Amino acid sequence: MPIIPSVFQPIRANDYQQRPIKTYKHYRVSSNSFPSSEGYFRHNAIYRKHVPHIDGTTGQGVGERVFPVNTDDNTNQHVIWNVINHKYYRNNNPAESADFLDINSQIRSIWHSASIFTAPYGQVGEKIKHGTLTITSSIGGTEINLSDDGLGNLTDNVIDTSTFASSSRNFFHMSFNDLYKKFNDYDELGTLSKGITYKLNKVEKSAIITKVVSVAPGIEVTSSNVNATPSGLSANFTQTGANIRIPHDNKFDRFGRCDDWTISYWHKVDDQIDITSISKWGMQQETFLDKTDGKRKLRVINNNPTQDSEISLVTAADFEDNGIRTPMHIVSMNQDGATGEFRFIACDGKKATMVTTGDVDMLDQQWQHICVRNSASKLEIFANGITGSGGTTGTLPDFTSNTADIVLGSTNSERRDAGEQYLAEIRMYDYAVNNVGIASLANKHYLSASCYQTNVVGNVFYKNGQAVVSSPLPKYNSGSGIFGNTWEVKYRGTHTIYENECLVRVPKDQFNVTMNPTSTYRPITDGDVCDANQTTLPPGELRKGLFVSGTLKPYITTIGLYNDKAEMIASAKLAQPIQKTPDVDMNFVVRWDY
Repeated sequence: MPIIPSVFQPIRANDYQQRPIKTYKHYRVSSNSFPSSEGYFRHNAIYRKHVPHIDGTTGQGVGERVFPVNTDDNTNQHVIWNVINHKYYRNNNPAESADFLDINSQIRSIWHSASIFTAPYGQVGEKIKHGTLTITSSIGGTEINLSDDGLGNLTDNVIDTSTFASSSRNFFHMSFNDLYKKFNDYDELGTLSKGITYKLNKVEKSAIITKVVSVAPGIEVTSSNVNATPSGLSANFTQTGANIRIPHDNKFDRFGRCDDWTISYWHKVDDQIDITSISKWGMQQETFLDKTDGKRKLRVINNNPTQDSEISLVTAADFEDNGIRTPMHIVSMNQDGATGEFRFIACDGKKATMVTTGDVDMLDQQWQHICVRNSASKLEIFANGITGSGGTTGTLPDFTSNTADIVLGSTNSERRDAGEQYLAEIRMYDYAVNNVGIASLANKHYLSASCYQTNVVGNVFYKNGQAVVSSPLPKYNSGSGIFGNTWEVKYRGTHTIYENECLVRVPKDQFNVTMNPTSTYRPITDGDVCDANQTTLPPGELRKGLFVSGTLKPYITTIGLYNDKAEMIASAKLAQPIQKTPDVDMNFVVRWDY
């Protein structure tokens, strides 16, 4: 056994390993203990197409603020809206938007107002753990509970998605909710002559506006303790002949007797008039030969069955007498300003079928949900989720399809059957929606409204540590917003910890001599150098006999790890000393995290 102690032993490259471990720390932030000093922010954001000047050039004194600000940091709420919109919502694709997940799963939509929660990097780590963020808020007497679905959506579980009609079979959808972006301010809504779109088979297309259509507040949500409050936007047809035209597509040929289909829309009328809501026969495109340049061109023609544009066309006999072929013609009949009915008429040019809702309460110009369903050759019309009192059913005639365009708001641009009416959330399905689904489409309750067929009311952007709540439903944007009163946010941050493991090999023929300086001595210069009384001698360069003979064996208490410059980078303390034996190889595993 050597008596010269060993100090260093090289570590093999494959004896060192490093493993990353994901840890998820719980965080809780509330209105009672909002730690703004730690980097948390809460913002309200309000849409404005053109950000106002901050120098008061609109007439106020120079330096006066003429825009709404957030109380925590005096940030411009219009600027905040534009920042969030530019960062996440303006371009709905992963290549041009930040923090995008699956485009087919994450629903991104921003309303004219939004509430934003931002957590600092130090309190988030690499990102918020998917599916862990929850928001609880009280706005007045309304309790709101939102949760992260793990796909980047904030959902409100009060809205029952199990009752929704099938979104995959919704082949036509026209919503007017994004039209506020056409105007400078949400409070300055006006008229449009173009720029209205719809989705056909999930593809966005442009509709054609005949004359001008006004944009107005939309469906009024109500409950027993909340007054009627507008949500979303609607199209308001005020001028005679004003309408929105949807060009004909082969998909619109399937409203036949043997097909199962459903039409759903929201309607409000302000006048005591009979008015056409949706029709498909009054306008169509045709190809003609321009004699001037000899080229084939398209033009739109108005189909009038007679020269009399005042004819009512509100009964089955009207269509039969005039030989009108149409798969759909929906009209509202307001008899006395308080009650009325909705009628659906289809005709093959000779025989017409008409179904009615029966009496519907139209007092105070309330929003009504109208749904027409054909199932197993049975035609029905629903008002507000149920068939009206005295409502009728029927069977469609054969061969009602045509090549005319679908017209919203009137029959065509010449007839005088247009008036003050509003349309919103128009949907068409290629199957017969069941009664539960129709009731869901007709639900405009303040808390559980499913009229927009979504429970997504915002988004979580995990890597950026932000949550945005924005929805047309007024309970999410009333007053000062989600984070303006009593609220609480919980989430889990993602932090990567690296576990390091080093195998320390101690051969049996090394490290067998203690490094304790008391085990050495300095020999005397006079007398016997082999004097057994070595305990009284000071430490020196010679090893005492007890340690050389093996009488006293060393114990290992500390293992140090050094770099190639002999600088200590880690030190491991053993829980108890371990005796080093000269006849057995020993191995130690040193672990540490950071």
